[in-house]
Amino acid sequence: MRQTWLIARTVLLEAVRRREVYVVVAIATLLIAAVVSLDFFGLSGLSKFYREVALRVSGFSCAITVVVLASRQLPREFQQRTLHPILARPIHRTTFLLGKLLGVVLAALFALGLFLAVFCAGTLLFGGSIPASLLLQYALLQGVLFALLAAFCFWLSMVVNLDAAITLGALLYFGGQIFSSMTATFHQTAGAGGRILAAALTWLIPHLDLLDLTEKAIHAEAWRPLTLVELSQLAGYGLLYTAAYFAIAAWVFHRRPL
Repeated sequence: MRQTWLIARTVLLEAVRRREVYVVVAIATLLIAAVVSLDFFGLSGLSKFYREVALRVSGFSCAITVVVLASRQLPREFQQRTLHPILARPIHRTTFLLGKLLGVVLAALFALGLFLAVFCAGTLLFGGSIPASLLLQYALLQGVLFALLAAFCFWLSMVVNLDAAITLGALLYFGGQIFSSMTATFHQTAGAGGRILAAALTWLIPHLDLLDLTEKAIHAEAWRPLTLVELSQLAGYGLLYTAAYFAIAAWVFHRRPL
């Protein structure tokens, strides 16, 4: 655990010191401010509109940060040959990969924390209330989503080039958000063979929309916080796919020569 934490801490500090996280947060914040400054349809109360724009942009920005950070971790280690002195020590490759995963997730959660600070400040500015319980649950499930994306991109980065890994990671994020409605419609209209295919795809491709509580946080007045059982089930669903992608990535990493 100590070795895992030291590797994770290195990834986190590198992300913070390179100031990329701050740039992403600053650009996204400016975008949020620009959109909210437009008084659409003469709206007098912008609190809910602000919450929706802010959380949507925040989730998108953090997910792209995860995809880019995770996709470049291992290729850079191989190119710069920094793996040799690290793995020459008694550090297992799985431990090294787990530390990288934890570091990427922590860096994304750091960015999410900055976004949520902006979100809360803007919500109070526009006279809205802060749904603390739902925001905490939102952040927790976003962390699970970040881990899933990072594990997937680790695997991709060792079998395709960096650009392809980033592109496919982004496609998983955006495609996973709309996959549920597509498979539901396809299952209702398709024949027997199509329904089998839809069921197979339902298990093969993670439904990332299940890990996104944006709608509930935006319309907090109409939603109760998740129970512990519900939250555990959703987190377990995401962690199951994370473990599967991580196992594949670790298998490829073990087989790849230094």
